[in-house]
Amino acid sequence: MRRRVLLLVLALTLAGCASAPADDPADVSLRLQHRLDSEFNPRLGGIDRPAATPVRFSLPNGWGGLMRGCMKDSGFDAFEYDRFYGFTNAGKQQVYTGEQGLAWYHCTQELPTYDTVYVEFSDADLDLLYDYYVELLVPCLESVGAEVAEVPSRAAFADGGEGQPGWWNPYLSVVTPGSSANVDLLFAKCAAYPDAVRP
Repeated sequence: MRRRVLLLVLALTLAGCASAPADDPADVSLRLQHRLDSEFNPRLGGIDRPAATPVRFSLPNGWGGLMRGCMKDSGFDAFEYDRFYGFTNAGKQQVYTGEQGLAWYHCTQELPTYDTVYVEFSDADLDLLYDYYVELLVPCLESVGAEVAEVPSRAAFADGGEGQPGWWNPYLSVVTPGSSANVDLLFAKCAAYPDAVRP
């Protein structure tokens, strides 16, 4: 699959907390992405966090058709768009949960709305972020029982690969908690971003 669908399948027990019942892995992954978005925006003045995939901007009147194509490419063959009735899947209104919700999220990352503004990190910002992630966030996550599967090098972090520089966050490499409640518990214990970062 061409997208980084971060479906995390292993349950973990957070230190000092009872593990919540397992949720749909797609909903857990979606919750994690939304928490990263919400934690990033207040610290950075409403600017969107860097995208993990190449992005394509379009004019508003062409965005709906592109999103329909992306959703079809994601496996939702009956996904349609109408300028008056909006998005539907097999005749039913678009939903934003489960596999369909996660596919929608990834499509919006690849096809942001025309007014999306991304942060552009300086080298000093990237240094601050990377040091915070490696020296504080990864140890914090591991201390509460989360397993961080992969940490990129400083050079790879700054390069961004197919995405924008600085898009990676340790939460994206966590072998996921089995429930959305456990995602929230992790965020309560380990802040996703340092307060000092500014664009």
